[in-house]
Amino acid sequence: MAVRNYSVDNPSVLEIDAMHPAYEDGDFGITETPPNATNCRNEYCVSDEEYLDMIKAYVFPSRFEWVLIVLYIQVFTIGLCGNLLVCFAVWRNQHMRTVTNYFIVNLAVADLLVIIICLPPTVLVDVSETWYMGAVMCKVVHYMQGVSVSVSVLTLSCISVERWYAICHPLTFRSTTTRVRSIIVVTWVVALVILIPELIVLDTSSKYENLTILLTVCRPTMLPFYNPMAYELFKMVALYFLPIILMSVTYGNIVICLWSNAIPCEPTTASSRPLHNNSRTTAEAQLIARRKAAKMLIAVVVMFGVCYLPVHLTNILRYAKLLPESENITFFPLVAHWLCYFNSAINPVIYNFMSARFRNEFKHACSCCTRVWCRDVRLRRRQGDSMYSYRYTNDMSQTEQMTLTTIRPDINHVDE
Repeated sequence: MAVRNYSVDNPSVLEIDAMHPAYEDGDFGITETPPNATNCRNEYCVSDEEYLDMIKAYVFPSRFEWVLIVLYIQVFTIGLCGNLLVCFAVWRNQHMRTVTNYFIVNLAVADLLVIIICLPPTVLVDVSETWYMGAVMCKVVHYMQGVSVSVSVLTLSCISVERWYAICHPLTFRSTTTRVRSIIVVTWVVALVILIPELIVLDTSSKYENLTILLTVCRPTMLPFYNPMAYELFKMVALYFLPIILMSVTYGNIVICLWSNAIPCEPTTASSRPLHNNSRTTAEAQLIARRKAAKMLIAVVVMFGVCYLPVHLTNILRYAKLLPESENITFFPLVAHWLCYFNSAINPVIYNFMSARFRNEFKHACSCCTRVWCRDVRLRRRQGDSMYSYRYTNDMSQTEQMTLTTIRPDINHVDE
């Protein structure tokens, strides 16, 4: 049986390696070549219909891939609903329109793009090893996923720097919503510019173009000015390792400031102390709130690092030609690929468990949706009952009219 050799240069690109014998020789489970192979249109001297059936059998999902499909469906559902709830919570509540939450909404929008635009076609590529959407969408889908991931990384970096200034240096920097919006625009512009090479080099190719669309791949083309290894290393350093180092330093300083009480705060006088001993002062409450927010953001960063590390590690091993080719090893790139999409769905779950404000807004949004759904159900039932009553009345009226019409000639006949 041919071993599927997946490539994860781009987190959204999984393809059969053209250098692999299974792809070159058309190994779809047949290990022997017929002896009289002259004047054959394929490697096994079978008809096009039989050869196409072999390809279909090869790309049919395995048991592991059916499990992968279920996992992708769960990620799609959780990611779509969760990120929409994040945007709705900040839009609905005026008090939640803070500087940090603006960045969180930008992160949710980037994750929504990944979930909506990139996940569905990627599931098809993971399972069938085939790109069905043509050359244009090959460029657009992978470009948009790269842009969304880059925006997520840059946004997380901006959040860490903004929190570091706000907590460790509150007197030297004050962030405003206008400045935040400008920074968000810059992150999108930078991401759009960095990923431009993918719009140029990505294209589709197929060995069986005259026979079927199956096993068509979307991959970078070898152009004179394009070095795929250098470009991937640049993205790996600029969009993963450097941001991770930056966020580690900033959040490390934030933890030191928050848990060592090294934050400038107003002194508490005897007249300003609360009347009850169990109540906390304003400064203490603010410190606790900042600690909770820092824990939540650190959890988001840790999940990002964990989810994207396997993909980058796989790329490094692949370019160094240290990744062995075996049927068991192919599961690792598939799981690493799924983790990238899992990261786009896990952030709202983190907000729900670690932020009381987001949790309350999520509950309110869900209750509103439930009430609207129940109201629609009751309205449809009432409309159905009304229509049934109308039909029943109308049918009875028609029955009475038919009865009178049938009886009346007999009455007239008797009178005569």
